Amino acid sequence: MASPIWEGTYGSNAFSSRDIDIIREKLSVTIDKDFKTASYLIEYFIKADSSGKQIPLLFHAKDYLGYFHVWVDGKEIELKDIPREYLDSSNSSFSKFASSFEIRWNEHESNSYSLSDLKYFETDLTKGEHEIRVEYVASVWTDTHGWLKEYSFVYSLSPAKNWRSFGSLEITLKAKDFGKPLTTNLGQPTTGKLGTTAIWKFDKLPSDYFEITYKPTMTSISKTLIEIGPFGLTVIIGLIISLLHFLSIKQFRKKEPTGKSWVLIVGSIVNPFLILISYMVSFGIIDTSIGTDAGGYHGYTFFVILLYPILTPVYWILMWLADKLFKKNINNAL
Repeated sequence: MASPIWEGTYGSNAFSSRDIDIIREKLSVTIDKDFKTASYLIEYFIKADSSGKQIPLLFHAKDYLGYFHVWVDGKEIELKDIPREYLDSSNSSFSKFASSFEIRWNEHESNSYSLSDLKYFETDLTKGEHEIRVEYVASVWTDTHGWLKEYSFVYSLSPAKNWRSFGSLEITLKAKDFGKPLTTNLGQPTTGKLGTTAIWKFDKLPSDYFEITYKPTMTSISKTLIEIGPFGLTVIIGLIISLLHFLSIKQFRKKEPTGKSWVLIVGSIVNPFLILISYMVSFGIIDTSIGTDAGGYHGYTFFVILLYPILTPVYWILMWLADKLFKKNINNAL
């Protein structure tokens, strides 16, 4: 069975060299008008202990849209895969980094990564302060496990736990173009407000990740159908089908007081199947009422057909008893 999560972009803080201090970080996220993509701008203000050709940061960059841009002091630097020779032997260029890398993406997911999963760049740094700027466009995550899809952008802050120092963090969320209610896991912003421009300021890591979530609203009809549920809808449809069959059997007996009832036989074979099918269809009825934001993740509902050999005899006996009662009443009246 497919996963209910449609993965978007995995974005996270960089991993820092042990001889680099990150004085402060500024993260700016701009949501597009449809909540399908988000533009990320991350600025690291660092302080190097020494001069020379260095690898100050490593990045986990996966499933972003377009190009992952990196600038050092205003000069764009090419981001590269780590060469195989660096992976197969000990290399001093990477000796200032940890041997393994842990990233927490949300409350339930945390993954370990090796050097081969990361990207790097080399640059000449003078001793002192520098600015490293990162830009990329992320695609949205979609959770379909409920009746209504839930959309989110996820950015992991957890790599900052391994930095030699942590100064301050400023997060800016711009969602004016989207204009619908959003939530985050960071609480109320320091200044501004969600839905336009919100800014958070921290002097310590507020969480292992920063998550921006949008959950669409539903109509009152959809809410009512969800409250009734597929089983409830099936009961309603089943009662209607059974009632019509019951009345048809009664009408047939008025015309044919004796003999076998083909109405009883055909209905007792077909109707249990229709009732079980209505259970499967009820999920689509609810999804259709919700529209394009319906989760649509309902599992193997067709397995309900396995109940046909159980439901059919029960249904047939009840209708046979009803037919027998009609026949008796008619014969007594004659």
